[in-house]
Amino acid sequence: MASDDVPLAETEMPLTGRLDVVLKPVSHAELGDIRIRTNLFAIGRAEPPFAQARAEVVAELSRRHAKIFVERGAAYIADLGSKNGTTINGVEVREKPSLLHEGDEIRFAGVLAYRVGFASCAQSGSPGDAGSIVLTLIPERSDLGLEPIVVTRFPFLVSKADETFARYRDAYPHQVNYVSRRHAHVFVEHDEAFVEDLGSTNGTFVDGVRLEERAVTLHDGARLAFGGNHFVYRVSIERDSAADRTVTKLFPPVAAGEQAGNQAPALPNADAAPLEETDRTTFIAAPHSFLDIFCVDPMREQEDEVNRETVPTRETPSREAQRPRGKVATFCDELGIAIGSGGTSSASDRRRVRHFVVIAVAVLCTFVAAYAFRSNPQRDIDALMAHGNFAAAAQLADGYLAQHPDDAAVKTPGAEALIKAMVPRWLAAIDAHAFDRAQAVAGQMKQLARHNSDAAPLVGEIGWIGELEAYWERRGGADAPIAIYRDEPIIKSLIARWSGDPDRHQRRLDQITSYVPAFGERYADSLSHLRQLESDDSVYVAALERLKNAIAAALDRAHPERLDALPALLDDYASRYPRLAAGLAPVRNDVSRYREILGDVRGGNAQAATDALNSARFFTPPFQAHGRELKELVAATQRSGK
Repeated sequence: MASDDVPLAETEMPLTGRLDVVLKPVSHAELGDIRIRTNLFAIGRAEPPFAQARAEVVAELSRRHAKIFVERGAAYIADLGSKNGTTINGVEVREKPSLLHEGDEIRFAGVLAYRVGFASCAQSGSPGDAGSIVLTLIPERSDLGLEPIVVTRFPFLVSKADETFARYRDAYPHQVNYVSRRHAHVFVEHDEAFVEDLGSTNGTFVDGVRLEERAVTLHDGARLAFGGNHFVYRVSIERDSAADRTVTKLFPPVAAGEQAGNQAPALPNADAAPLEETDRTTFIAAPHSFLDIFCVDPMREQEDEVNRETVPTRETPSREAQRPRGKVATFCDELGIAIGSGGTSSASDRRRVRHFVVIAVAVLCTFVAAYAFRSNPQRDIDALMAHGNFAAAAQLADGYLAQHPDDAAVKTPGAEALIKAMVPRWLAAIDAHAFDRAQAVAGQMKQLARHNSDAAPLVGEIGWIGELEAYWERRGGADAPIAIYRDEPIIKSLIARWSGDPDRHQRRLDQITSYVPAFGERYADSLSHLRQLESDDSVYVAALERLKNAIAAALDRAHPERLDALPALLDDYASRYPRLAAGLAPVRNDVSRYREILGDVRGGNAQAATDALNSARFFTPPFQAHGRELKELVAATQRSGK
């Protein structure tokens, strides 16, 4: 991403009076707030504060999971190719960093959730200000024509696509290709230089040790190597507050022979004096950006060459050497012995060898044919999915799992095929507000998932979202009226199904999004609607529960004064909770009709009460129940002649 294309956050973070990023726990309150006072913050199970948490809490985090960084006044988050992913408001962070806003919910590995906030920072300046650092990388070998690198602007990205290393491609094409497109980066925090490998193919080495998944401090005199033993440098660190931090400088090439030795050394570990500095030339490099550094490079493995010198050697037997010899291997050994006896002078021996070879070839052909034609559902499902025929793959998985329900090798691809085949149709129906059609598609998915324990929970989540969206549309959105005895049971049911285990629901929905990325937008909208329902539950549904208790008490004939006071109570609730006003109309009608009938009963006009009860239609459950009781009471009174 070019620097001119970097968007600014809605909340500016100038160098003076800047803001800290604050992460407030949503899922695990015991972890406490995380206040980020630096421009770069690592998330991983071995990084603080996660390393101090209980193992079961951070078990799903990768060691190198994500980064949060501040650049050009904006805060971003980048997933680093983690195993279980990172989401913002339910949408997965993929190859590129995502901008952070106030109130965003970040979820790591589907289990650790935080709310994003910004807080004023009394500290002036930018933490990790690199103004006082000048980092010089002096080539270990003088005979390769490598130029010393002087870095005065951070972060510095090591990349084969950057001019710093790409300039050697003609002379050393393989060695340049041992460097990844996003190989490593050097950054500064609190006046210290650090280097971090970015998951490169051939590794980054400090003093001969390959870096793992954490940044390490660079000290003066350290040996730094990228991708093997070609791009090997000695580190020199100077503190120079007057340094120009906007450029990367390069020394001119060192003449061959200035440093002894023309053979390629192993990864450096000896202490040699640094080279004397010669006249410097200045190379104006494009400034590097965290936005580029923390992009995931899915083509890295295809683009990079593997440097065999960086692959660790082990004195262990090969897998084939460790495997026990079976009947086929023994058969082949005997065949070789028999063929080895071809030097015998006996004609019968030669005939025996020929017969043995014919039998061996026949047996081998039988094995090959059996392998070629035997049914392999996993292979067939993979082939169908490779050609985009997800519906057929889902049908094939369902048929096979009906007979072999515990075959995990088929359940997983079967679930993926089902989601990819059906969810686009379901999304189209939801987007068209055709909720009956969406429900029918969900029913078909449920039918295809009945034998697949991996797919069934995913289909359940889709069904829940379909019900949520159908209700949201039917009621009219966020500010629609809430009707008593109608809306609150639905709201409570939808919330309860999510609240039972939100982390598990989140993981399943993230999995669906990984199969069908278009689902992510609907998923995010649904979670927003859910949050609104949770707010309605805490305010309006709670008020309705209190009102329902008051209505039940008013229908107790032992306290008729309560029924007389009910209209005024309804007016009070409508005034205090305007969104309840329209939904209370059926209760008002029922109260009015019930009071009229009860007046006839109390006045001794049983026939009028009976006629009114026969024609009355009550709209709400408590009045329906009490209307039936009152009708039975009046009928009993008439029968007794009282």
